[in-house]
Amino acid sequence: MTEAVLEVRDLVTEFDTDEGVVRAVDGVSFQVNEGETLGIVGESGCGKSVTAQSIMRLLPQPMGRIAGGQILFQGRNLAETDLETMRLIRGNDIGMVFQEPMTALNPVHTIGKQLAEVLLLHKPITSQQAIRESVEILDRVGIPSPDIRMTEYPHQLSGGMRQRVVIAMALACRPKLLIADEPTTALDVTIQAQILELIQELQRDMGMSVILITHDLGVIAETSRSVVVMYAGKVAEKGSVFDIFDRTRHPYTRGLLSSIPRLDTEPKSALPIIPGMVPGLRDLPVGCRFENRCPHRKPSCIASPPPLEQADDVGHEVACYEWRNIRAAESAEESRS
Repeated sequence: MTEAVLEVRDLVTEFDTDEGVVRAVDGVSFQVNEGETLGIVGESGCGKSVTAQSIMRLLPQPMGRIAGGQILFQGRNLAETDLETMRLIRGNDIGMVFQEPMTALNPVHTIGKQLAEVLLLHKPITSQQAIRESVEILDRVGIPSPDIRMTEYPHQLSGGMRQRVVIAMALACRPKLLIADEPTTALDVTIQAQILELIQELQRDMGMSVILITHDLGVIAETSRSVVVMYAGKVAEKGSVFDIFDRTRHPYTRGLLSSIPRLDTEPKSALPIIPGMVPGLRDLPVGCRFENRCPHRKPSCIASPPPLEQADDVGHEVACYEWRNIRAAESAEESRS
């Protein structure tokens, strides 16, 4: 039986603002199994990155805080771990690839100095050994002439090369878990494919687990085994890739899937969209947070938030009052056709 490397239980993350306390993550739960990839998807503002920052304890201070729940990493609750211990865990046991590599790298230090610093912080090695290992790591992630790149600054590298450097820094100490937050957002399609292939190859070689955060369901279909769909700080649906793509139950997940361009559609047909926007954290609906954009909205959806409940197979859960009626209508339509 596969063991869970990370278990997030009822995570609640809040921020103090000038207009009061806002809850960016509200009761989120999931687990990441050993050697597997978990995809977290959703539109901008759904709480994906805040969830990752909560796991790493990198919330902006003093306004951000974990207000409830547990983050169990190999039996240790990271939500209650002191910051000094967290500094030892970050980079060593849990690595993170940040969304924008230019802001993740220090512009006034060379690539070699920043990469060697990671190794010197977590491993009992000399500076010369750290430099040699840094060159090997850069070569491992596909950077040409790594010894020369060690002496260069971030602005001297292309976007794809900088992203490879960030991946090298995250994997330098062979972590048990890698969190990749939108690792391909600012890259062109060719480089995106190379970066994703690189992460998968390194995952196989190191046997590590991966949390892949993205808004691109196509990426999730190719890389992940399990998926968590988030909306406005809550889990809308979660399950295996098969559950999410072939047995979709939540209207929001359906909307995301239908908005993906397809080759078999009419050339001049309009791409389906989800009307409206993700609600602001200070203007959240009382009931289901998706109800103001949902075509299947009922009075019960407006009155109270739906709980996560099992939909089909064990592990497939959905937070929707209407999913049974939607599925029944689909079955009736299929039988008629």
